[in-house]
Amino acid sequence: MALTGSPRDVRFRDILVVESALTGTAVSDLAGRPATVHTIDINNASGTAVYVKLYNVTAATVSDVPIIIIMVMNGTQRIVGIPGGILFTEGVSMRCVKEGGTAGATNPTGGNVGVSLIMS
Repeated sequence: MALTGSPRDVRFRDILVVESALTGTAVSDLAGRPATVHTIDINNASGTAVYVKLYNVTAATVSDVPIIIIMVMNGTQRIVGIPGGILFTEGVSMRCVKEGGTAGATNPTGGNVGVSLIMS
C-alpha cells in the first residue's frame, strides 16, 4: 500500500487521499477526524471484480459493517460523485476485497486497485 494525502492547511478544508494499492487490510482514519466523503475514484487494475468498502470507524475490522460498498469490475475505473456527501462521524476507513457484503478479507490479485477520495 502507498497512502498519500494532500497537505492540510487551515485555509483549505478539502482533503485528497490516494491509496495506490488498496487490499483487504484496512487503511484507517484517513482524514484524522470526522469527514464528509464527496468523491470516490476507483481504478481496478486487478484480475478480478472487487468490492471497495468504506467504514465509519477509526480502525476497521472485518466484522464492522461498511457504510458504502462499491463493486468494480476488473480492468475498469468507477468514479462515484456524492453531491451532498456522506458524513462519517467517527472517521473514514476503507479496504478492498473480492467478497461483497460485510464479511470478506481476500485481497485482489493480478494487479493493484487504486482508490482516491475527496473529503471535507
